[in-house]
Amino acid sequence: TTWEEVGPTQRAAQRAYRTANCHPRDIDVIELHDATSFAELLHLEELGLCEPGDGVRLIRSGATRLDGRQPVNPSGGLISKGHPLAASGLAMLSEVATQLRSGAKQRQIKANGSPPQLGLTHNGGGMLGFQEASVVVTLLGHIS
Repeated sequence: TTWEEVGPTQRAAQRAYRTANCHPRDIDVIELHDATSFAELLHLEELGLCEPGDGVRLIRSGATRLDGRQPVNPSGGLISKGHPLAASGLAMLSEVATQLRSGAKQRQIKANGSPPQLGLTHNGGGMLGFQEASVVVTLLGHIS
């Protein structure tokens, strides 16, 4: 796959993983931009959390649930909040930071029975054709 064939979410994710020297399988909690009904499936694949075409299989496996291997949108996601446009990214960062600090109460996830160590946020905005015009992938974690 060449740089030109990769979309903005994939490019941002690959750069974040490379910078942090980690792999998608290392992520314990994910808040992703699910502003439309199909977006979670698409972004799971684009973020490298599963192979292209396997987003449905990943969700059906239970891996993305609060008690799953890689919980996605423990906050409920953007659709559950009415997708507050300007506040979306801050809300995602706040949720992941709260999860990493073990302060999410009923929403608190456990990564293999332990507090999460690495979280990812994915936010996009605008449109250029069928792709987001701007994408930010942020990794938050504990420094050891």
